[in-house]
Amino acid sequence: MMKKNRLMQLETVLTKAHSDYDKMLNAHAFFKMEDKMTDEDMVQDTFIKTWTYMVKRGKIETMKSFLYHVLDNLIIDEYRKRDFCN
Repeated sequence: MMKKNRLMQLETVLTKAHSDYDKMLNAHAFFKMEDKMTDEDMVQDTFIKTWTYMVKRGKIETMKSFLYHVLDNLIIDEYRKRDFCN
């Protein structure tokens, strides 16, 4: 089990990343998807996936790049889902 200290450090890192990049990630997702509700959900999922990765001892060199990478993969998944349904 992860120590409380480590979880607090991770929480601080992710909270800072959220305040630094949330608006840019939402703008990026909106530009790609043009659906505000889906965009916000995807950005939220981006932070959830990032948290999960960090808790599993994943190392992130550059937070901004990592977040955009996760978000772009979610966007691709959404496009695939839409193509499959149509």
